[in-house]
Amino acid sequence: MYRGKTRRMKITRKLQTAGRPTEKVLEVPIRPGYKAGTRITFSGEGDEVEPGLAENIIFVLREVKHDRFVREGDDLHYEVKVSLADALCGFTHDICMLDEKERIKRLRKRVPVSNVTTQVLSGEGMPITKRPGEKGDLIVSFSVDFPERELTDEQKEHVRAAFPS
Repeated sequence: MYRGKTRRMKITRKLQTAGRPTEKVLEVPIRPGYKAGTRITFSGEGDEVEPGLAENIIFVLREVKHDRFVREGDDLHYEVKVSLADALCGFTHDICMLDEKERIKRLRKRVPVSNVTTQVLSGEGMPITKRPGEKGDLIVSFSVDFPERELTDEQKEHVRAAFPS
């Protein structure tokens, strides 16, 4: 739903009027930024209830889970997994965006990040259907990978020496 597209849907309908085809292909326009639950109606394209009077067909959109982004309204959420060393020393991370042409958004972090650090990239989220050309925000959060085992006494001394109180 980021880029929008037209889906072709083949329908079969019950008819009472001769000469009207029972099968038809409808082109469903999905505009960039449509949300889950958006209803697209085709008036008079459904089953005929009496000659010359047909019901409507309504398509209800649903979102498919994305492997990198999570949608929340017009915003997109993205999580960067970071080693403890990178979280403390700084790092660079490339985010492959959803645009038609391949576009990379590069994050350069020079200050330490934690599991509660977020960065908001304005105008890099989902397109806003009612305001063409505008987009929501991309909210980047960080997940720091802490050691799962106890540090040795020597490692603890090195850490304490690097961060005096």
